[in-house]
Amino acid sequence: MVYFDRGYIGCFDMDDKDSGVEQLSAYVEELKNAGHKRIVGPINGDTWHSYRLVSWCSGDAAFPMEPQNPLWYNEVYADCGFVPLKKYRSDKFSLANIEPPQNTNLALVLRPFKPDDLPLIYDLSLNGFDENFLYNAISYDDFAALYTPMLPMIDPELMLIAELDGWPAGFLFSFVAEERLILKSMATLPQCRGYGVGSLLMAQVLATGRAKGLKTAVAALMSDDNVSRHIVSKYGSEQIREYTIYALEV
Repeated sequence: MVYFDRGYIGCFDMDDKDSGVEQLSAYVEELKNAGHKRIVGPINGDTWHSYRLVSWCSGDAAFPMEPQNPLWYNEVYADCGFVPLKKYRSDKFSLANIEPPQNTNLALVLRPFKPDDLPLIYDLSLNGFDENFLYNAISYDDFAALYTPMLPMIDPELMLIAELDGWPAGFLFSFVAEERLILKSMATLPQCRGYGVGSLLMAQVLATGRAKGLKTAVAALMSDDNVSRHIVSKYGSEQIREYTIYALEV
């Protein structure tokens, strides 16, 4: 489908390449006729929902909440004149040598997630992700509709909230899938960056995952310029998936 307010194409499944090219071309024409000069896809309305295509994979199993598509979907976008707009990646690494972190900053405290913390996670997300590519704010009701179904799968020890001088500073959302620790989202408030919040959140969650018997972690859906990408690279991570979002200038 098309999103006329932003010039996006999303929620689009294909049966084969020929019909995919035909349908994608039709969507492009709709958006061109509406006056859009740049068309972006796939993105299901905004970056809070599913977007990007898997454009390369190592053969490692897929995990929940990542895009899943045949690789030939990328050829359909290319055949319609789209070019890569931005790339992302997922990396895996071993937890074998992970040790509990030493927090030398007494002002920085980590605590487990509580069920009534969802409004806090919303506030941290809005302010921590606002510099992300193609970011748009959403209402709390829309946010809650996305994340409330996930609450039963949350292990509070693997979803930590960081507090700096008693004030919320950031969080890390992770979960277990098929005996892997999936590091899904991490955000730090802009005014709290530079205090080691992200590094400590990551180190503590990894140590907790290892203590629970997990062997492998997956850092999911990162852009190369994301802080979490630089943090996980210190653990010897290797890429297992590439994702691409495309754009067409018309």
